[in-house]
Amino acid sequence: MYGENTRLLRDSLRELLTQHRIQQRIGGAGLHTVPETTTVSERQVIGEQIARYRHAVLVWCHQAMRAANPRINLSGTSARTRGPAEELRYRLDAAITADPAGLPTMDELVSGQRFETVDLWRQAARACALGEHDFGAGVGYGRLSEAECMTVIHDAAEITRALVGLDRRYSNIPGWKQLKDPGRLGRAAEVCAAYSGYGDPDYSVDRRGWRPPARLIEGPGLPGVAGVLQAQHNLLLHLIKFPDAQSLRVVMDSQRIVSREVAPRIAEDNPELAARWERRAAIYGRLVHQTRDVGGLYGKGGLAAGQGSVAAARMQKLPADGLGDAGQVRRLMRISAGIDERVCTAVELGIKERLYFQRVIVPGMNNHNGDLVRVNRPKWLPVTGPVQTGLLDTVRNDLRPASVEHKPPKGAEQNRLDFEAAINHRPGDTGLSRST
Repeated sequence: MYGENTRLLRDSLRELLTQHRIQQRIGGAGLHTVPETTTVSERQVIGEQIARYRHAVLVWCHQAMRAANPRINLSGTSARTRGPAEELRYRLDAAITADPAGLPTMDELVSGQRFETVDLWRQAARACALGEHDFGAGVGYGRLSEAECMTVIHDAAEITRALVGLDRRYSNIPGWKQLKDPGRLGRAAEVCAAYSGYGDPDYSVDRRGWRPPARLIEGPGLPGVAGVLQAQHNLLLHLIKFPDAQSLRVVMDSQRIVSREVAPRIAEDNPELAARWERRAAIYGRLVHQTRDVGGLYGKGGLAAGQGSVAAARMQKLPADGLGDAGQVRRLMRISAGIDERVCTAVELGIKERLYFQRVIVPGMNNHNGDLVRVNRPKWLPVTGPVQTGLLDTVRNDLRPASVEHKPPKGAEQNRLDFEAAINHRPGDTGLSRST
């Protein structure tokens, strides 16, 4: 996630900001009690490796600025016509273009380094490599609020400030290539950090970004409530595919049974929660009744229906005291809420795109025996009228879970304050945290 990757990036750079006498830290000459362990050429190779790590951080900062403020073309603009965010992005682009280092190899990102300083740079670059996936997975303009975009811009500006400060300290490394126009880049970062820090930040952006995809829990059925969780989890994943009408109805009925069986097993310990499960069972019972004349062959819901039936059967066989673990009950609630969300999405999509149909009885004539006989015939029509109204009202107002409010992770603000204090720290300062 964005928060985990940027926290690792800030922690690594904050530790680097506390280090001085860089030549000694990579084996160069220093105090008489610290022998020289690397040659000039070896320190030059180390410096080139650090420069590649630094290049990865520069690229991440540029990607963050593009994701949060995607002005397409900055060519032909000047410092007077560019705003603070555009100016920083322009300076970052110039620094990346002029940097001959290039990106580190995969081996350099995953292999631990001999010197602590170099390994801290490796961790920072590794966080940036992982963080690139966040911008395509929800951390971007149009998916974030204005305050969240400003938080991303502020993060990139502060990290750029740290890079400029560290660049000056590493200038004595043999063959070290400084950033292009570090003064202008540093001023652009400072102005952008001040601009993006005016309003109230929204650290809930730390909850967004790329996550490893969930996988099916294969193998034999697990015992007890773990088996129910296994089937519910697999059902949730199978509902990623659009289900046909019959399979969807089987899923609905399975959730009615699961909810009906959960309620009495937790009623003694938590009657309020048991009432919520009873309400869920009633809602699914109503949905099963409302979809009794709904059909549609499009979709692949056989696997989802199968897992739903397994979950219902395992829940029925669970002993009366089988839900004594509060943690497992919370996990069952979380998975079931995801199932509710995908059932709602399937119903709305099926009605909107005319993938589900309703069966209606219309009068007709039968002349198979040579005589015209009035008969009633079933006919499939798009879901409209009272059926549509009832279904949509149930899924939108009763079944669909309430939207989850993304709260910032614990320590998100303090981590940024500590990082800012490390950037602004000067020799002789007594504190490193602005909050102290």
